[in-house]
Amino acid sequence: MKKKNLLGVCALLVMVGGLALSACAPEKIVETVIVTQVIEVAGEEVEVTRVVEVEVPQEPEEVSWEDWDSIKIGAPVILTGPGAPIGADTVAGIELAVAAINEEGGVLGKPLQVIYADTKMTSAEDVTLAAEILNRAGVVAFFPGTAYGPALTHAFGKYDQPMWHTLAQEAATEAYLESPEEYRNVFQLCETEPAYGQNGYKIIKDLPYEFPNNKVALLGGDISYDMLIQQSFKDEAVADGWEVVLDDTYAYGNTEFGAQLAKIRAEDPAIIWGCITSVDSAVAFMNQFWQDPTNSLVYIQWAPNAPEFRELLGDKANGVLWQTLIAGLPTPESKAFHDKFVETQGREPGATMPYQMWDNLYMWKVAVETCGSPVDYECVVDWFENLDDHPYEGLMGTYGMDPERHNCRSGDEWLPLHFVQIQDGENHTQFLGTQQQEGEEFIVPPWIE
Repeated sequence: MKKKNLLGVCALLVMVGGLALSACAPEKIVETVIVTQVIEVAGEEVEVTRVVEVEVPQEPEEVSWEDWDSIKIGAPVILTGPGAPIGADTVAGIELAVAAINEEGGVLGKPLQVIYADTKMTSAEDVTLAAEILNRAGVVAFFPGTAYGPALTHAFGKYDQPMWHTLAQEAATEAYLESPEEYRNVFQLCETEPAYGQNGYKIIKDLPYEFPNNKVALLGGDISYDMLIQQSFKDEAVADGWEVVLDDTYAYGNTEFGAQLAKIRAEDPAIIWGCITSVDSAVAFMNQFWQDPTNSLVYIQWAPNAPEFRELLGDKANGVLWQTLIAGLPTPESKAFHDKFVETQGREPGATMPYQMWDNLYMWKVAVETCGSPVDYECVVDWFENLDDHPYEGLMGTYGMDPERHNCRSGDEWLPLHFVQIQDGENHTQFLGTQQQEGEEFIVPPWIE
């Protein structure tokens, strides 16, 4: 008899006996079922029914977090690609914070274990894969640091575990506001792009410097972060009577600026506002600018945050202006962190990410220990959403939270914006928020005649 098994197409399973425990193996669960198969007999299809017992896999016994050897946390970080220098600072900050927390006894008596996933260019595919990997690994929170776009919100917002980022992007806020109930676990630990252009213009125009003209050149990458900051500065400058002689957007990661610099040299603007956030691009722009510099103040958005910017440019970095929404404050605590970073990493820290990751992890530790569990996600999210009721004092300032937008608060009394000039190879903060820093003076850049 030739048997043709069509189980995958037309087998019908019906439970008739319920659950029964096997006498010889009490721990085994079996189901008694009727199996109907269609077989071929002498060229004709015939239905055959038989009763069988099928072993049912048991659900794994749920283990309480109190029985865990460690608490796993997820770090979906930019480890490769143009953002790798930022990722290196992010990882270093996480490692320092985790080492310190574990030395202090961990969180609720459990040591922390970090699981990493590379978010690469932080495309939707990259971050979705990272989120799936980390969720399967059993992490209880996500600490990405930063990324290029709002895909983080969509990818991690579908999970229960809380996630914090510092994209500093209005697009990230808008992504959260699309579905605040679904994405309630997602928080942005800073403000967004418009603050950069508005604050930058106000401070630059009031510097103790005589501008040779009222021309400004604008350029930046074709990502929303760069473009929104470029537009916010342009809006302020144009409203105040400045002439825009270049308003250029280039492919992000570009390192050839011949066309833009030709226009800049022809116009000799008083200000070059460069939203050039890739370190490689920013270094390339300054090297090419120095070949025939103009009498312009040069502002570079955020790339100088990475120590590599100053290391690669050397003296050519001196005079450059830049800003960050968040950075370590000039306090004894931040100084101690800086020294610990240099001791353990053998290099200078970036101005933002190492400090931010330290604050982020310690804030989460307070929230978890207040809630009494690393998996009481609702309680942890409530703690952050109501941060204004119990502000957290960190290395970068005082953390409060806008509960409607899920953005941390910015301002002199919260997280002040830092306006910086590079002098003698070091970052010198000229303004914290609206406050000029005592003992700091603006210097005319060395390329200006």
